[in-house]
Amino acid sequence: MDIGNLPDDGELQLGLVRLPAGRRIVAGYGSGQPVAWATTQPVAEPGSVWAALSGAHQETGLVPILLDGLDGDPKRPWDDGEFEEPAEAALVDRLDAAVVLADDWADALEQLGDGDADDEADDSEARALRAPFTRQFPGLAPAQETALSPVRLHEVLSGLPPARIGLVPARRPADVLPSIGWGGVANWHDSSLPIAAVLRSWEERFGARLLEVGFAQIRLVVERPPATLDQARRVAAEQYAFCDECGDGLADVPRIAAGLVGAPLWSFWWD
Repeated sequence: MDIGNLPDDGELQLGLVRLPAGRRIVAGYGSGQPVAWATTQPVAEPGSVWAALSGAHQETGLVPILLDGLDGDPKRPWDDGEFEEPAEAALVDRLDAAVVLADDWADALEQLGDGDADDEADDSEARALRAPFTRQFPGLAPAQETALSPVRLHEVLSGLPPARIGLVPARRPADVLPSIGWGGVANWHDSSLPIAAVLRSWEERFGARLLEVGFAQIRLVVERPPATLDQARRVAAEQYAFCDECGDGLADVPRIAAGLVGAPLWSFWWD
């Protein structure tokens, strides 16, 4: 599939979707090149608009996202151009999601002082955060086959509050973050390429697609979330390694898992 071209500033018609006035977003920390197009004002029923634009992605080559801001400031990072030089999405091909998450798991344990495999005095707090797993990353969770009903997904998307709509030239939603030079994980990774590698894997295993991007947070809509608590624990281990906080400030495997069973939305935040 060809990657689409960024629209010009102004109103936009893409297939049956009419978008209000928007403008190009630039990588202000890089060359200043345009990396996205975004409406200047929030759009009503953004979930339905996102779904329609996602359905047209094969024809337009443009991936839709909802825009969030920083602490209620809708300008950051979008209007302030707080983006690094875009990275080639092909670089994601060199990364393995299992390796990325295993490294992040080890880093998380090290930050807790729980990274020494020879230390028999395993800290009880660290054990509780990663329970029921050991210091060893448990590996990628199996793919989920059972999908939520289209009615359920429609209910979730139609219930979203007004939001600005962004468009990014990309072959798949997982590649959006490196394509715009997103720096929300600067305290975790040198770039968003490792994040994109994990998002690609989640797309394939769970039908999880990028829905919303903010300053240091993202949200996914998930077609095939874990259906049981046992399935959710393995996914929760991945998410625990993936970011600082999941959902509503969750930072331990047991509570993350409890919130994943049948959940159509996954949220992540980095410090």
